[in-house]
Amino acid sequence: MSFKLFEELGKLDTKGIVLLVLGAIAVAALFAALARSSRRVKNAAPERELNGGAGKKKPNVRALVYGALCVSLSFVLSYFKLFELPMGGSVTLLSMLPVTAYAMAFGPAYGFTAAFAYSLLQVVQGAYVVHWAQFLLDYIFAFTCLGIASLFPKSLPLGIAVAGLGRFACSVLSGVIFFSSYAADAGFQSAWLYSIAYNGSSLGLDAFLCVLAAFLPAVRRLLDRMKA
Repeated sequence: MSFKLFEELGKLDTKGIVLLVLGAIAVAALFAALARSSRRVKNAAPERELNGGAGKKKPNVRALVYGALCVSLSFVLSYFKLFELPMGGSVTLLSMLPVTAYAMAFGPAYGFTAAFAYSLLQVVQGAYVVHWAQFLLDYIFAFTCLGIASLFPKSLPLGIAVAGLGRFACSVLSGVIFFSSYAADAGFQSAWLYSIAYNGSSLGLDAFLCVLAAFLPAVRRLLDRMKA
């Protein structure tokens, strides 16, 4: 297992620093826009309804603070790599878990926003791009799929599994379309089998480890506190 955050940050050139700053600004802007949107919705509601449900609503500030913490934690954990594949892809130390747990705790609006913000940080971390559509599939769409966990508020393991499957599907499709030429070199006659096997050995295992971790009592207690 290797931790490469400070090593990679130390290698950043001017362009990389600019991208990192822009990524951080974009993440902050996303959460700020979501906060403004939430305030507008609350201000437009009748006063009677606001007073009646005041005790049941989670404060927006609380949701935004947790969102920033969970996205940051996922970003840091993504640098803890258990192993890496030669042509890209790696198994990380539960980097999907904080974002998916946050999505489940706070719902689709916050969950997909956090997942999209995380996708921007993954681009800053280092993107391999051969085509704009491949970029969208491997980074923006794939990581935003982690927000799918918000659709399963009663089961974090199930939410992680479905979100991981969505991310996996994006990467498999990207592999079939843009990297099928490597299938024969790897001993596969089918580009689909090659892409499934390659991505399954990294993304599949990554999601599997997160599903197992979701059953741990400590993770359950943290999730309950975040939702309380």
